[in-house]
Amino acid sequence: MRRWIMHVDMDAFFASVEQLDHPEYRGHPVIVGGLSARGVVATASYEARKFGVHSAMPLVKAKQLCPDGIYVWPRFERYKEISNVIHDVMREFTPIIEPLSLDEAFLEVTGMSTLYPGPYQLGQAIKKRVFEETGLIISAGLAPNKFLAKLASDLDKPDGLVVIPYGKEQEVLKNLPIKRIWGIGKQSEKRFKEAGFHKIGDIQELADERPLIPVCGNQARRIWELANGIDNRPVEPDRKIQSVGNEETYGEDITDPEVIDLELRYFANRVAKRLRKKGLTGHTISIKIRFSDFSTISRQKKLDTNTDNEHIIYKTARILFDKLDITKPIRLMGITVSGVDEDPLFQDSLFTAETDASQERLSEVLDDLQSKFGDTAIMSGALWKRHQSGIGEHYPTDARKATEEATDT
Repeated sequence: MRRWIMHVDMDAFFASVEQLDHPEYRGHPVIVGGLSARGVVATASYEARKFGVHSAMPLVKAKQLCPDGIYVWPRFERYKEISNVIHDVMREFTPIIEPLSLDEAFLEVTGMSTLYPGPYQLGQAIKKRVFEETGLIISAGLAPNKFLAKLASDLDKPDGLVVIPYGKEQEVLKNLPIKRIWGIGKQSEKRFKEAGFHKIGDIQELADERPLIPVCGNQARRIWELANGIDNRPVEPDRKIQSVGNEETYGEDITDPEVIDLELRYFANRVAKRLRKKGLTGHTISIKIRFSDFSTISRQKKLDTNTDNEHIIYKTARILFDKLDITKPIRLMGITVSGVDEDPLFQDSLFTAETDASQERLSEVLDDLQSKFGDTAIMSGALWKRHQSGIGEHYPTDARKATEEATDT
């Protein structure tokens, strides 16, 4: 039986939900994102994209390009609600679903196409059900593997449905630019072009990956296989979260050491709380700093054992920060815990004195109270001081960005 993978991508998802909930927005350019001076575009409707507005664009630039657009804050709880409905629809067709984000997912539909005249008709059925349940349209791609399915879903947006049939993999790929291969970004694209590889077909002409080794090292085999339409990765419905982190972009650069310390404590608290909520612990603490000139640095430290303790996370981050010779204003800060595991190990580390049972019980009590009465109902002195100062309170979306990364490798 031939394997079929489907990739589903909600078209301009956040903006589409806003247009769904606000009929007066329909047909108008809608830009969803942070509305601060340093906000960025999270999603732009297709009407807004005609003006050149796109995701990750600074809001200031978006307003220059589309001054009459409708600018709205993201409503993530609403987007999650709609996303859950879409996932329920997908489960009507297959139990093997790999969510990549709120607005896209892989589906293993091998065998399902036999219930329809073909894979195209299967794709039509799923698109129809999503529209019936949500009023939203999706773009979808069906192909023999994940790489080709994701590529197919992007070939005919919006409201697209593309099937890459068996035997046509190389033909579909050969005239596409080299950057369409997963893992080839701007810098690596430049190296490939300098080596004479401009289109995917240029790689297809190679007998094997060896000529690619000087260009991309140990990724040569993977790049060669993808260029030839080969991708054996399974759809993974239970992908594990690899890291949990929080970061924030500030409306004004920060330089005050006391403010910086409050921010480190805040991030440690948020990350630790989210780890505990998911029943996870992690062994590697990382900090990320972006300066006013947009240069960015990061540092990390691996602990002897896993932790979800905010004091350990804070003190480790503090040690990492103190080793840096920072003289420039800070635009962005963040903390991430990686190397996460669902098995909470005994947390005995370089801060053993603060990891006793009483501290763990206190964290559990605070988590419970905050879940019932809100994050500001009860908080530590440092977090209360941060809250009173108003740091970050005007930037509740793109600025206060919580990341839960589940890698695709």
